[in-house]
Amino acid sequence: MLAFALRRAIWAIPTLFGVSLVVFLLTTLLPDPVVDAPLTAGDVDGRLRLDELRRARFLDLPRLVNVAPRDVRTTVDDCVAHVIDADADAAFCEERLARIGGAALPHLLPRLDDIPPASRGRLAQALAPVARRMGIGEEADLTEPDRAALFWGRFWEDRSVDFTEPAVRRSVQRITTRESELLENDLRLVDTFALRELMAALKTTEDPGALARLTRIASHVTGRAAALEPGADGSRTRAVVSEWLSWWYVHEADYVVLQGGEKVTASVAQTRYAKWVLGAVTGQLGLSTRDGLPIFDKLVARAPVTLGMSMLALLVSAIVGVPIGVLAAWRRGQPIDHGAAGIVLLVYSVPTFLVAELLATFGRAAGAGFVLPVIALSTVSVSVMAQQQRASMIEALGEDYVRSARAKGARTLRVALVHALRNALVPTVTLAGVQFPALLGGAFVVEEVFDIRGIGWETLRAIESRDVAWIVATTLLCAIVTTACLVASDIAYGLLDPRVRETQTRRRAS
Repeated sequence: MLAFALRRAIWAIPTLFGVSLVVFLLTTLLPDPVVDAPLTAGDVDGRLRLDELRRARFLDLPRLVNVAPRDVRTTVDDCVAHVIDADADAAFCEERLARIGGAALPHLLPRLDDIPPASRGRLAQALAPVARRMGIGEEADLTEPDRAALFWGRFWEDRSVDFTEPAVRRSVQRITTRESELLENDLRLVDTFALRELMAALKTTEDPGALARLTRIASHVTGRAAALEPGADGSRTRAVVSEWLSWWYVHEADYVVLQGGEKVTASVAQTRYAKWVLGAVTGQLGLSTRDGLPIFDKLVARAPVTLGMSMLALLVSAIVGVPIGVLAAWRRGQPIDHGAAGIVLLVYSVPTFLVAELLATFGRAAGAGFVLPVIALSTVSVSVMAQQQRASMIEALGEDYVRSARAKGARTLRVALVHALRNALVPTVTLAGVQFPALLGGAFVVEEVFDIRGIGWETLRAIESRDVAWIVATTLLCAIVTTACLVASDIAYGLLDPRVRETQTRRRAS
């Protein structure tokens, strides 16, 4: 039986892959207001904001295959080419180089003398914000074209040795063990070139003081107001670290160079689908555009509410529906059977939202809390399971082994529970695997009616604000839950039906 369960779990992996691919292709068809945002000519700030929003949703990446993966070197080369040509993208590229900062210097400053004088001066001027973050240079050295070009040339002659990964790695390792203004200044001097090591340290460091220092440096070099305050509690610490890792997941290609095999894997990794799937697996699902909170943290907070309510509703459906179905089948054709059928049909005919609204209107005074939403959610499922249990029980009662048990004088209760019910439960258990995803969908309505802050309530708010990131994450979660339920129902089917176990044993033997 263990081998059967493992086999079903392994087969779920390609199933999930196919489901995730279909979900991804469908969700990419959703309209996104960011794509059609209007821009005026020469609006560099607006274009930068639009570029940031698109990148946060990976809209700048191809869907499935990237034939030209990008890194900081290719970005710098493109920006330098636009500045030299002085085309319509020149101003945008200058601002982008300033944002990339220190990570761009090893690929820009060594070639500064080979650039025409006019373009060289513009590029050197564009780096003025970087120098200010580093705390170097006089204002005249940064803003006058000729002096700026000369200043950066001399800077690189003196400081190029600092822009190496081993040197930065040592500084980051030291700053995680002790507080040192000198070490912080060393890291600020290399600016965004230190981000790769800073983000790696954020993943492994647990000391709150070290995390505060790391986020303080990262905030300084990027201009993001996301530094961790000293003495912050655990939830605040996790939120800030998660925010930084989500940001790095989106922007890593701006600050690192692809080496060797990384270029090959980037053709798949730098795609919208890969980012989407890897983000779901690692918990880096980005930030919600509705409230700016990490998607993963919101799922962790909302999912237990919805999943718990759905699980309770399924349990109530089984506890109520199965006995009704068994009793109706045992008394087939009698008033109990007809009365149960009428009640089941009536309950099945009433929409979930109407039941929820009635219970919410007339049950608030009772203060039943979580009970009323579970009752409202389980009504349709109770009807379905009762009907299924009745049909399968009637079939089981007509089998030869049940008639033989009766002929041998077995008691009525033993015939019903031991001989008939065990086999009659198999179709009902299989149905439960399908009912749970349906209950998840019904929970969206129930949560809205009872104002329960679960996945359904959050999803409806996301639809109102067109928060595509949350919709995509929720869709994938529902797909995973559905697949898991189907696998679980297959395993339960094997546990209840000996014929399934015998079949699996014969296959292993062969």
